[in-house]
Amino acid sequence: MSEIEKKPMRLNTKVSYELNAWLDKKAEEMGISKSALVAVAIENYRKETETVKFLPVLMDELAKLGIDVRR
Repeated sequence: MSEIEKKPMRLNTKVSYELNAWLDKKAEEMGISKSALVAVAIENYRKETETVKFLPVLMDELAKLGIDVRR
């Protein structure tokens, strides 16, 4: 990964008043900035979607090993 690819990028978006208030409150509770909270949330969402996408492959590999986890 190049240095340019590692550099944080600015992302502008609009959210509802209610979501903004929730982000303000949660960021304060966690002691981080709202931007950091949004970045963490997006990273977690990315990991979750990649994991879900990989599950069928994992299940097939476990089945090949004779491991049945579908109980």
